[in-house]
This record gives sequence, structure tokens and C-alpha cells, in this order.
Amino acid sequence: MDPALLAAIRANMTGLRPAGPRDAVGNAECGSSFDSPYSAGGLFVNLRTYEGCGADFVAADAAKSGCALYAHHAWRKAPRADAAATEAKAAPTTLGVGVDGGFEAEDAKYDVVKTRSLAVVRDGAVTLVPLPDDAVPDFVAACATAALDAEGADPRGTQKFNPTSMCADANRENAWALADEELKESKYAASLVQLAPAEGGRSEPLSPDAASWRCEESGAAENLWLNLSTGYVGGGRDQSAWGGPKGSNGALHHFEATGKKYPLVVKLGTISATGAELYSYAADEDGPVLDAKLGEHLKFWGINALSLEKTEKTTAELEVDANAKFEWSAIAEAGAKLEPLAGVGLLGLVNLGNSCYLNSVPEIGRRYHGQLDDTDAVGAAAGALLASSPAKKDDHLAQCAKLVGALRSRRYAKPAGALRGPDDAPALLGEADATRAEAGKVAPRAFRRLFGLGHAEFATPRQQDAAEYLLHVLDVLGRAEHGALQSGRLEAAATADDAAAEAAGAKKKVEYGPYDPLRAKPTQQLFAFAVEEKTVCGQSGLARYGTSSHLALEVPVPRDLVPEPPAESELKRAKLEGEPPREKPKVALDACLARWAADETIGDFLSSATGARGAATRTARLKTCPRYLLLKVNRYYVSQTWEAKKMDVLVDVPRTLDLSFLRAPAERPSGEGLLPDDDEGPAAAAPAALVPDEAILAQLLSMGFDENGCKRACVATKNAGAEAATEWVFSHMGDPDFALPLDAAPAAGGDAVDPAAVEQLSAMGFTARQAEGALKACDGSTERAADWIFSHMDDLDGAVEAALAAPAGGAPAPPAPGADDMDDGDAVYELKGLVSHIGANTACGHYVAHLRDADGNFVIFDDEKVAKSENPPLMLGYVYLYARK
Repeated sequence: MDPALLAAIRANMTGLRPAGPRDAVGNAECGSSFDSPYSAGGLFVNLRTYEGCGADFVAADAAKSGCALYAHHAWRKAPRADAAATEAKAAPTTLGVGVDGGFEAEDAKYDVVKTRSLAVVRDGAVTLVPLPDDAVPDFVAACATAALDAEGADPRGTQKFNPTSMCADANRENAWALADEELKESKYAASLVQLAPAEGGRSEPLSPDAASWRCEESGAAENLWLNLSTGYVGGGRDQSAWGGPKGSNGALHHFEATGKKYPLVVKLGTISATGAELYSYAADEDGPVLDAKLGEHLKFWGINALSLEKTEKTTAELEVDANAKFEWSAIAEAGAKLEPLAGVGLLGLVNLGNSCYLNSVPEIGRRYHGQLDDTDAVGAAAGALLASSPAKKDDHLAQCAKLVGALRSRRYAKPAGALRGPDDAPALLGEADATRAEAGKVAPRAFRRLFGLGHAEFATPRQQDAAEYLLHVLDVLGRAEHGALQSGRLEAAATADDAAAEAAGAKKKVEYGPYDPLRAKPTQQLFAFAVEEKTVCGQSGLARYGTSSHLALEVPVPRDLVPEPPAESELKRAKLEGEPPREKPKVALDACLARWAADETIGDFLSSATGARGAATRTARLKTCPRYLLLKVNRYYVSQTWEAKKMDVLVDVPRTLDLSFLRAPAERPSGEGLLPDDDEGPAAAAPAALVPDEAILAQLLSMGFDENGCKRACVATKNAGAEAATEWVFSHMGDPDFALPLDAAPAAGGDAVDPAAVEQLSAMGFTARQAEGALKACDGSTERAADWIFSHMDDLDGAVEAALAAPAGGAPAPPAPGADDMDDGDAVYELKGLVSHIGANTACGHYVAHLRDADGNFVIFDDEKVAKSENPPLMLGYVYLYARK
């Protein structure tokens, strides 16, 4: 080893220690990007801070931390020599990938070749010393080994994967399984009646010759089921539509013809010593079941299960076969064979179990990346925001820059060889393409953690609502940006981006004019608009005007225009009898908008003009039209059984949307009288406090909601009914005061702060007093406190003292923008994208996004899979994104 290099290593040993089990070691991903050990240049780990760094960030990290020694590891994927032999492994029996009995994971076809080094940073240059090396001091080598071996080094992890969990271990994003319900013993099995010939049962035992078995109704020789009570052999249900066997439904017809008394049937071709597939036609089971006495019941019909071998596949195995025949691109969009895409702006995101909704949220690229998006480098704006971050994992702006920077650059775009087409894809990728494809995976773990921190829903692994999450992200980001705009941090990022674009000879892609959200406004202002509400008193004829701000236009689907769906039993009957599927009802978006704009009748309005209660009407109109319009179609409702349901309806949404008819009049009607303010009207006795209706309250409590929250729902909806109160509960369960008593206000930040939060901020390098002041100013919120400190760096000590001296309650949130402060323009919009939901309600299912590219063509984003869209589901969207024309 070069003596100068060895001297540099020895000179920087001070302060090192091997990483312990309590240390968070960034050995799987860079803190400023999504670089991993698979990335070009590998991944570096700071041996003092344990921060992970990609090759582009290590020099800056060394200068900032003062540490010159890093552990380094680089991984590459090489096709296994016996990869072809994996095709001969046992056929899958589970709908899953990378789990026992499932399809083989792609990773199983490759070996991962790993190299380790000690990296020494001197004057911005990096020197790698391959390990092991006898010249490297043992203590330094031990520190490097501990950093690279710390838990989490493998992005796929080593923990056991639970295939029945909807939120599997986040490190196992390449493995998944369909969660099947555990089969239960049929309630009809223990006391099963088996009929003798004189009672209507089979006259003779079933022949042991399987070739002689036939459906007694149609004569078919496949997909045969034996009724365990009567011995009747009938055909099963027709499964040919999805690649399964044909069926005559003879077994089901026999069950119905015998008065539905004998529900248990067994599939003959599946009987073996290890069991068989059993089904119950009973209305209260109607599905696969178990029978503990199956051997005894089969023996009654002359069948010795121990002597039989399974000759047919079960229904579950047939379903696996059907799924094995198609690539994702062959079954997406009703079977269209889609062309996979890759490149700038065409990057999907790894689904972390419950984050498919996150993958559908639009991003503001220029603010958090920059104008130049056709290189492998991080954009100038993103680089400036990351460089100015005191603690990236707790910095909302840094996490946005990290994520958006990945989405808008070529850095993580899939290589051409990794675009797996439906027909001509290679069985194996070459080493370079396989490694590059692995390096191109973007899993927004840190973003999801930070933006969900402290939220009752978004901090959990449960499925959430994409629309609610988008509004939550805009709200949290608006708070963070408020401080960054005051401190000039966002202005500095925009200036750095302009300089980089000018140096590259590029022109500004967007000229915003005087209303420049990149420098002067939070991101949410791009979506903010004002709604004017006009209330007309029915007693006096006088009017009152009010204005409220919104980030999304939520329109209802009129339920009276949508017929009630048929009962489940009727759907099953129609399917079994081969009736064509019913057409989905269709509603025009104009009808939804008209319902939103319709007059609302208020029956208990207290008039400030007369002092009495009476009728009034309220009308809503758009006072401003934002640059980008988020349109949420409320397909969800609460059924009569108090279940959250989704209307099975098509909404005809136009690509060009003109909202001029919803604009509020520029001038109010001449001669119109205005209602006096409440304190100017005639004196009236204070109304008695509204008491929750006991019947409504009882219905809400029976659904398991918090009692105080149910009382608030009754009062907020003025006891309008259980349905209205339930909808209010679903919309406000995350409110900070939801579970507080009616007469209690939300808890405010007092003078006392959480010592654990102080310690957490102190670990980032802030003093305890700075941490206390920031926490008090931010109502005790740790995630906001770091941003608050940075936004007051110009006079931090003064800001801290002011915050500590201020009354309890902390610093107010950024003020809601008024109508005069909003970007207003023409009311004609062009459709840019939509988020659609697959599932019965927002608590389950999957979200998929369709966005238009620069040429106006739609692209489908389904987690990691990105392709040209042949048939975008414009009528099935949940959230639509429109841009002002």
C-alpha cells in the first residue's frame, strides 16, 4: 500500500467505532438519492455517521462530516449457470412470487457477486482499497465490516416473509402472495346424511375406473363432482372463460333439484391419500370447505382414498395456471398487449405493500429537480435542496428532492434489455442489464415514513385513500415550504437551477410571470381555489356571502341516477346460467357537477335579520379557477348495512372540461340586500346546545367508532341521520380533536415538551434549548421542528427565545390563502391524468395511474410497470388531474 494512503487512513482513525445493533446504518441506500450497492460506483457508508452515500455524494459528505474513511460495497447480478434448470422445478400451487409454492422470483435466476473495499477520501478524490488487505489496520477493517454487515444490508432482507399479510416486510418488495382465507370445517360435514338406494341415493358403488365416470346430466367426462349425500356425479361450473375446464353445472343443478338439502360435493379427480377439493353449495357457506370425516364419507360410495392418485387440478391450481399464461402487460387494460416504456419521466415505484396509492400522486418536478432532466445527474434544484438539508431523513423538502429527482432523471431508468415484452422477452437478462435493472428500483420508504409520521392513518401499514393522501402531502409540504420560502432556501434552489440551465445553454421551460410558485408560493397554491357560498334567508330574502379555500373539487355521483346493484345471489344465478354481464350504469360528469352546484336547502337556519329559525338555501360557485384542478369523484357511500361501498358506475369524463358555468358572478345582483352580521341582528336568546340524537348515536357506536367522535358527528350533521353522521366520521377520523369530548378543544403545545423529542433533535446537532424552542413553536411536532430551525438560521437564537417566551400554542400554521392571493384564470381545462381504484372500497384494493405524455398519449403507471396505454379507463377514475388550457 502506498505509504501516503496508509498515513491518511491512520490519521483518520480517531472517533471511529464498530456499528452496534442500535445504530441506524445506511448500507442499503444513499440518504440523498436511491443509489444502492447495485448502482454504478456502488454505495459508501460513512464510518462515523453511518450515513449511506452514492458515488456522486461521497465527496460532499466527507467535507461536511470531516470523515475521510468509508466502507464501500458494490454488487452485480450474474445469471446462474443452472438458471435454465429452474424451469423444470415443480409447478406453482400458490398465487404468489418468491414464496413457498409460488412462482419463482426473478432473483432466483441470478447470483449476486459482492465486493468490499475501504474508501479513503482525500481532496475530493476517492481511493478504494479492496478488502481484506493486511495493510489496513485491523480496527479500521473491523469498523468497515460491521458497517456493511449491519442489519438491512440486503434490500430484500432476510426476515421470513408472511404470504398472508397485506403489508409484508418492506424489504421483501419482490415477493408477494395473494392472501387466501383459511378453509374451515363445513357445518354440514359432522352430521352428513348419506342416502341408501331406497332413500334416493346411488344404487351401486362408484366404479374404480375413472375413465368410466360421466356427468349424469350431460355425459361430460371432465370436471366431475360427487355429491357426498346422494352419490350423484355431476359436472362442475364452466371455467373455460379463463382457461379452466368446461362444465355442465350438473352438480349444482342436482343440488337445486333435491331441494338444496345436500350441499357437499367433492371433485373426483382431486381425491388422493392427502385429501381432496371439497365444496359446499349451501347459501351460508358457498365456497371451499373441509370435512374431517372425508375418508369415511368417500368409503360409503365405495371409494378408497388411500388407493387413488390425484389426476386433476384443483380450482386454485387452475387459477394459478391461468395467471401463469399471461405477463402483467397481457392482462392489463382488459388483455391488451402493452408496450413497456422506459426513460425520463417513465419510472415506476416499488410497491411497499400499501404504497401503491403513493405511486399515483403527481409531483412538482421543476421545484424539486430542475429544468435539465435528460442526464444521469441529480438536477440542480434537487442538489441545492439536498446540500442545504441539516437532516435529510427528517426534511420534507430533501425527501421531495430525492424522490422527484429520481423520477425526472435518467439515473434510475430501466435499460432497454430490461423491458420485458409479453412475447419476445429474453428468459434471462445479461449481467449488465440485470444489474442496471436492479439499481433502477425506486422504493420511497423514507418519503412514506416522513410524510406519514404522527398521522393516525398514514403512519400505519393499512391501505389508505389516494385522494386523502395527496391532500395530506400537499398540506404537510405546504407547512415545510412556508418556512423555506421565508428563509430563502427555495429561492436559492431556483436560482441554482436557472444558473445550471443557462450554463448548459438551455432556455427556461416555464415562464410563470409575476405569479411564480417556484419562488413565492407553496406547491399547494398550484391547486388552491376559492369557493363562494351564497346563503339566502327564506324569511327575509336577504343574502350572505362566504368564501372558503379548497385543494380539490369533490363532486358526488348522484345516487338517485344510479340503479341499485342486483343482489349477490342474483349475480351468481346470472353467471351460472350463462347470461351476459349486465351493462354498468353511466352518469355524465356534468350531472355530478350540476349536483354539486345545486341549491341546498337548510331547514333550521337562524336568521340574523329576524332572530328566528326557518328555511334558507345555500349555493356554491367557483370564485377562482386554479392552474391545476384536482377533481375527486366520490363513488363511495355507506350502505344500509353500514358498510363502505363503491358505486359500480361509469362516469363520462371529458378530456376538455369547461367550468365557466360554475363561476361565481363577477357582480352581485343590484338591489340585493345582505344579512347583517350575527352581532348586528336583533337580540335573540342563545339557542340551546345541540344534543346528539340517541338513536343515531347508538347506530354509530354499534359500528365500533369512538363515542366522542360519534357525538361530534351527530352535532356536526345536526342529527340529520345515521348515514350523514357515518360519512362525517369517515371524513374526520384523523382530526386531532375527533376523540375529545364535545366541550374540549384540541390539545395545544404547552411550555412542556417531550424529552424524547428534544433528545431526537439534539442528536441531529441542535442544542437542547434550540430543540425546545422549535418543538414549542411546532406544537411538539418533531418532523416540523427540524424545518423550523433551519428556516430561522439567520437569527436562530432570537427565534428560539421568542418561541419559548410566546404563549402556549406555538407558531401558527401558514395562513390559508385568500381569493385575492390565488392564481386565477380561465375555466377551461385539459385532462392530464387520472388515478383509478380497483377494489370494493378505499380500505382495500389497488391504485393505478394514467398520465398523458408530451404528445398527448396516455401512459399507464402500475407500480414498477410502465407502458403505453391502449385503453385508459377514463370512466373509472377516482381522482382526475386537469391543467388550465
